[in-house]
Amino acid sequence: MYLRTCLTLRSPIDRRLTIWLASLAGLAAFNVGLWVWLVRSDALRTPYGEAQLLLSGVYVAVCGFRSLFPRVDLERVCVWDTWLSAVVLGRTAATIAELCFALQCALFVQRLSDLTGILILAAAAHTFVPLALVAEVVCWYAVLSLNHIGHAIEEMLWALMMLILSAAAGTAALAATGPLRLMLTAGFLIYVVGAALTMWFDVRMYVRRWQLSAAGIRLTFATGLRDSHLRRRPTFAWDVWREEVPWMTVYFSIGVWTSLAMVLLDRAALR
Repeated sequence: MYLRTCLTLRSPIDRRLTIWLASLAGLAAFNVGLWVWLVRSDALRTPYGEAQLLLSGVYVAVCGFRSLFPRVDLERVCVWDTWLSAVVLGRTAATIAELCFALQCALFVQRLSDLTGILILAAAAHTFVPLALVAEVVCWYAVLSLNHIGHAIEEMLWALMMLILSAAAGTAALAATGPLRLMLTAGFLIYVVGAALTMWFDVRMYVRRWQLSAAGIRLTFATGLRDSHLRRRPTFAWDVWREEVPWMTVYFSIGVWTSLAMVLLDRAALR
């Protein structure tokens, strides 16, 4: 009863959903173009720059894929009824990309420590990957068990990582000058706002869903794995997607741009 459910809608796709999907596709193409432009920049041929380019490339590619095949993991909702919309596939790709992003954050903060001589930043750099690993574990728990509390905890961990990144950027900005200070000040503001929005909207959303589904069905690991592989509910209904639109749009735009911006750290420091 938990396996693949194919929901075919005869009504036309909602105009608002069409606009949003087209926007996501445009963002995906734009982000790939930005990454290709960075690849062609000779100024980034440093060990730091090349490592960040590789990690960012994975993140950009996966976010592009998820933009074209959006899904809501626990509800098994998707837009397109294809195996590419399988929840287990999207979650696996997202796990790889988010671990790459955590590595980017660690390299970025470690490089800030090297550039500014602030030793506490080197210690902070070691927090990102462990926190991201825990976030991915609780996320997979949520996806396989259908327990929204896992997503709530995951988002709290990402909010914590954003606060650490914001504090690192703000601390380094005090010791920086020129374009580097401008870049780090922008990073400080973006991530402190991102952490606040994540706690206020995303965490509250998942806690509310957890409360509403507290008496619902919980799956075992094996059943959840099979369910996430086979079951999907394609829908064009705007009401189903409306609550997902804000976080997905920010994730696939500003989230990707901050990943790309980390590649430019050495260039900003040299100016």
